[in-house]
Amino acid sequence: MTNSAYPALDPAPAFSVDSDLIIKGLTLNGQQFRPSDWSDRLCGVMSAFGADEQLRYSPLVTPALRDGLRCVIVRRELAELEPRLFRFFLSFAVDNELQITFDADAVATLLPDTAWRMSRETPRDVAAPARAEDY
Repeated sequence: MTNSAYPALDPAPAFSVDSDLIIKGLTLNGQQFRPSDWSDRLCGVMSAFGADEQLRYSPLVTPALRDGLRCVIVRRELAELEPRLFRFFLSFAVDNELQITFDADAVATLLPDTAWRMSRETPRDVAAPARAEDY
């Protein structure tokens, strides 16, 4: 049962998106979007602190640099898992007149070290650094 008097309280239906959303740090008229850390702030919506007290971005919404331009990559899986949150990111781009594109696999186009950090896997040829204890 839905409550038409309060449509914002109705659950958002899941929808299918077949490409990752890329929000670019350029407005529709070509101006650079400010502040310069906008992508980190926007991705902070879905970030959390890990056991090592370091901020971890969600693998579904991550800041990135593509062609020297700050961007936010919103993975297509977010549209199915949390459709309202996906719409939030899309609305942010539209409301701020930011350029958007869709890419079949945006993470694959990142530099290898960036993609590795996003996957949170230890590379096979690099030993994990020893963690210094804080006392």
